[in-house]
Amino acid sequence: MATHISRHLYAQGHKIECVWSRTPGPARALAGVVGAKATSTVSEVPQKADFYILAIPDGAVAGMATEFADCQGIWLHTSGALSMDVFKGLFPEYGVLYPLQTLSRAHPLPLGHIPFLVEGSSVEVSEKVHDLASSISERVEAADSPTRLIIHLAAVFANNFSNHMVHIAHQILKEQNLSVAMLDPLLEETFQKITRVGAREAQTGPAFRDDHETMKRHIELLKNHPEWEKLYTFISREIEKSREE
Repeated sequence: MATHISRHLYAQGHKIECVWSRTPGPARALAGVVGAKATSTVSEVPQKADFYILAIPDGAVAGMATEFADCQGIWLHTSGALSMDVFKGLFPEYGVLYPLQTLSRAHPLPLGHIPFLVEGSSVEVSEKVHDLASSISERVEAADSPTRLIIHLAAVFANNFSNHMVHIAHQILKEQNLSVAMLDPLLEETFQKITRVGAREAQTGPAFRDDHETMKRHIELLKNHPEWEKLYTFISREIEKSREE
């Protein structure tokens, strides 16, 4: 998260003063890319800046923020699930800068069409955060913490859960020494179809066709993986219900 946001802000002409990390190596690597000072020492972080962005795990934000109590500026976290109020009482100005996308440090990704959900502790702060996000994305939307949590939940289903299903599919093939690459065209078309016609209209498969004979044979193949069998059975029931929607 820090890598992607910093690189794109830098590319749009923003000055990155400092990159902090508990681990010196990653701080130096990113700082070298964006022309910033690198440090793993809190006291070396500049005490005045327009924005401070904490791109760290949700559970660490509250505790980490207290260590920067002397740093005055607009404080932002990048979480979809964490309330903006985690900063309340610590800093006078704060908010959220949440890109709705899965990001990997080693994989460059343009952010211009990625939705950024933003929030601020006041109207003025909200406007400043919106302007910051708009400098790197064309799709910036205001979303308060409860709304952002709902969107994050939807993203978990769409991204994290679907990714785990693909992981299971790969394991099924690997157990039989079959190539996982054969699924790649299917996965590509599946997600393209979802964007073209919508998930409900794109649904296919034995559960949607009410093909219980095929489903029984599938379940038999899963007898050595009871947890996968439960997933298959439960999701198939949900798909069957969706036919009636």
